[in-house]
Amino acid sequence: MQAVTIPIPAGIKGLIFDLDGTVIDSMPLHLKAYNYSLEPWGVTYPQAVFLSRGGIPTKDTMLMIEEEHGIVNFDVELALERKRNYVDDKLDQITLIEPIMDIVRAFHGKLPMAVGTGSNRDTVTRMFNMFGLQEYFHHVVTATDVTHFKPHPETFLRCSELIQVDPKDCIVFEDGKPGMTAAKTAGMHVIDVTQYL
Repeated sequence: MQAVTIPIPAGIKGLIFDLDGTVIDSMPLHLKAYNYSLEPWGVTYPQAVFLSRGGIPTKDTMLMIEEEHGIVNFDVELALERKRNYVDDKLDQITLIEPIMDIVRAFHGKLPMAVGTGSNRDTVTRMFNMFGLQEYFHHVVTATDVTHFKPHPETFLRCSELIQVDPKDCIVFEDGKPGMTAAKTAGMHVIDVTQYL
């Protein structure tokens, strides 16, 4: 397989990475988990809609699905539990996205780095432990740590504070439109990793 080169603009002083779909190839698993969680209500979550909402926390997404499909007697907490259990049971299906990890390894110890994700702290901790990501990322902002989620810029602004780099000198690696909007709103450079993977 040919090496993928993702250009980093000159003058960048800090790197911020989304997690799901950027560092970790977990999106196929999450789509399966959504559809499993929605089975009791006879709802299928379209892949295109799912991908357009990357970075939005699961509970918010569930409420959008409830409204869009007009689900009657929707038990959000049960759906969340079903999705969480499905992901936990099949977490061994996820893998690292190597072209992004090549960047992480190349800049490790050279520029400060952080992860800004819409996943919750417990899930992130499990994924970090699976792949030893804590070796590379000492700063992580999860959905558990913020009040406003992507596309709001809070997640990435918190990352820039933690790595002590001005937002204009940060670059964000993202696969989801909400995250790209969040990065731009924060005044950061952004790379759409789907253009390279």
